[in-house]
Amino acid sequence: MKTIKVADWRKKRGLGVTLEYIMVSYTGQQFATGKDKPAQDKMSLHRIGQHAARLAGVQAYWVDFECLGPEEEHEQNAWRISDVVRGAFRLVIAVAGPAGPMNDDALPYDLLRDWGNRVWTLPELLLTPGDKDLWIFTVNRSLAPDTQLDQCLKNPPQKRSLRNFSRYWEDHELMGQLIDHYENSVILSPLELITTALKCLEVRHITQHLAGDLSYSLMGLLRRRPNAQKTDSGFQAFARLSLANDSNMLLERLICLLPKSPYEPWYSFHDHWDASLWDIYPRTQVCGIGHNDTVILDGARAATIRWKSFEKVLIRGNDTLKRKSARLALSICGFLFIFAVIMLAVGGSIGGGEQQGSSEQGYPPDPSLPSVPNSKDPAGKDITGSLTAVGAIFMALSLSIGLASPLLIKWLYLGKVWSAQPWFFGIEGYMSLPDIEKHLFGADLGRLAWSTTSSSLSKHDFLSEKNYEEFCEGKDPSAYEDVKTQIQKAKGGTPRQEKIFTLVDTFTMTVTLFAAVKPPVAVLACGEEGGMQRALLCSYDWTSNTLHRETVLRMETRAYWRMNPVGRVRLSLQTKGKTDEA
Repeated sequence: MKTIKVADWRKKRGLGVTLEYIMVSYTGQQFATGKDKPAQDKMSLHRIGQHAARLAGVQAYWVDFECLGPEEEHEQNAWRISDVVRGAFRLVIAVAGPAGPMNDDALPYDLLRDWGNRVWTLPELLLTPGDKDLWIFTVNRSLAPDTQLDQCLKNPPQKRSLRNFSRYWEDHELMGQLIDHYENSVILSPLELITTALKCLEVRHITQHLAGDLSYSLMGLLRRRPNAQKTDSGFQAFARLSLANDSNMLLERLICLLPKSPYEPWYSFHDHWDASLWDIYPRTQVCGIGHNDTVILDGARAATIRWKSFEKVLIRGNDTLKRKSARLALSICGFLFIFAVIMLAVGGSIGGGEQQGSSEQGYPPDPSLPSVPNSKDPAGKDITGSLTAVGAIFMALSLSIGLASPLLIKWLYLGKVWSAQPWFFGIEGYMSLPDIEKHLFGADLGRLAWSTTSSSLSKHDFLSEKNYEEFCEGKDPSAYEDVKTQIQKAKGGTPRQEKIFTLVDTFTMTVTLFAAVKPPVAVLACGEEGGMQRALLCSYDWTSNTLHRETVLRMETRAYWRMNPVGRVRLSLQTKGKTDEA
């Protein structure tokens, strides 16, 4: 046995000759191959490799502790073992442990499951040539040390097809999808491939050398593989891998998910509304990776949340004939009243304006003075009666408008709101709709409604009316026992526990109750799903100029276009409370 470099072999025999070899796969838990370990396990693997190569009729075998190259190259070459599997003639699996008789048809189930539950063996299994069976050699450790390997090599290897291997693990459904993909039976999209493979990897055991080992193991299944960085965290390694490959904007979709717990790891891919990544259509672009597990986001629309106080909200309704008439009546009511008072006053002055001339004192009238109609004269009676009648009519009209003013004001200011000034108001804790409307509009006018499915605390019910199909109506979340308990629990919570907040959207006239560790100060619209926009509610860390995702809401699409485009922002998927704790 001797170790030969592939470059030297090709130089000696020429590029036209293909080197066929088998790959020996094992786990360090069953075979000790470290520097300070006994050489027995290494020799066992060498003999298994030699025996399998002779059975397969190939010239060489590959085993990692001999073929990874110089020690300084081990780290980078370890991430490229997937290329070795792709070029192998056959995959040979070596397992060791107590087992039954070697001629038994039953496979050593526990040993194979232990082998397959390691992170690094999953790519080896998936990338093995699909047209060749897997060979399994079992070393029975219950036998004497000098006979256990001879017994292993004496019997032919167990042979199993790749498709039958998935039944050995609990995630056999996901494993079956990956096996179908690599056997070209059912091809997964790049997005489905990455998410499915990562779900399989996260439940397997790993002896961690670098923080990004989980992503580096996934890297073997993809075409573009960036170099491993010791300083990368698990998320940074995954982000660089995703950006390097055509992953159908995986990161842009990932930030739009609402984890079922604020402290879930980034690779869980769980969503409160059970949406998959491919259900989300991004509206932004991740254009860079920052420190402390952040991404640089571009192309988002955003709006601020006002926590200080309520502000006057301008509304606009349809200018109907009823509203025009009410506005006109209220605007002229004062003028009518003043005109009526003037008419009545003039009429009264004329009626009592008999000339107090010299004729009544025994003096002849002065011809130089103008004659004034007297109420006793026919002409004076006509003018006095006309002015009084006109004044009385206008007075009655103005008083009628004044008495009807409550109804006219209702016509003018109530009714359907066609447009409203967009505001986001934040309230710590729970507040009922009547109380909110009294602060916004001065009275409970029934304009606001609870959102149906905007947050994890939103509640709704299906109603049906005559001649209408069933429709969804938002309900007050505090009327439900689970939400009511959460509201009470949040009142006495610690600073790092979730609290209850209320968000008022005056443009859509909806109110949403949500939970978050820190109060968000900005709404960041980043994607859409199911006819709704995915909006990130973010807190702000001024020391690092970073927005932290506190929760995700689903908003109506019309609200998206009223938000303003913003420049690049640094976004962290971890809540501000989690980073403070770290």
